[in-house]
Amino acid sequence: LVSEANATVTVNGTAVTSGSASGSIPLSVGANTITTVVTAEDGTTQQTYTTEVTRAASSDADLTGLALSSGTLSPTFDASTTSYTASVANAVSSITVTPTVSEANATITVNGSAVTSGSASGAIALSVGSNTITTVVTAQDGTTQQTYTTEVTRAQSSDASLEYLSMNAYGSLGYSNAVTSYSLDVVYE
Repeated sequence: LVSEANATVTVNGTAVTSGSASGSIPLSVGANTITTVVTAEDGTTQQTYTTEVTRAASSDADLTGLALSSGTLSPTFDASTTSYTASVANAVSSITVTPTVSEANATITVNGSAVTSGSASGAIALSVGSNTITTVVTAQDGTTQQTYTTEVTRAQSSDASLEYLSMNAYGSLGYSNAVTSYSLDVVYE
């Protein structure tokens, strides 16, 4: 509000009616300078006021999605749940994780490697049994973190077949993994 009714006001170069709010001013993270210039009725006398507004970085370290290339998360993904399990068949020897952040400026690592939001991680080798996959989200502020843990259990192999069968000195048995019974006649010496 100006003290002289015929004075004019600009905020960041845009005319504003005295006593009215300026238009919305976009704020970047960090320091933002807002310049208000009041010009007297004579058109030449000016007074400049500066206001520095500091916008804090986001502290949002949540995910909006977490998906596996194999297996199903249990429980179903929810941003407030940070611990999951999944099971995969023995034939699945690696898996990828696709995390999606809630706030675009947050960063993600999966097992210590950087991953872009909405993109699959590199392949993660799975041992038979339990495998821990750790997804860490760091907020834009650089300090707030949220860790999501997924325990992926790879089933044991159910393959009980032989790859080859030989009777050394007596020769080949014509092995096939589809055959489970063989006979061999040997001479008495």
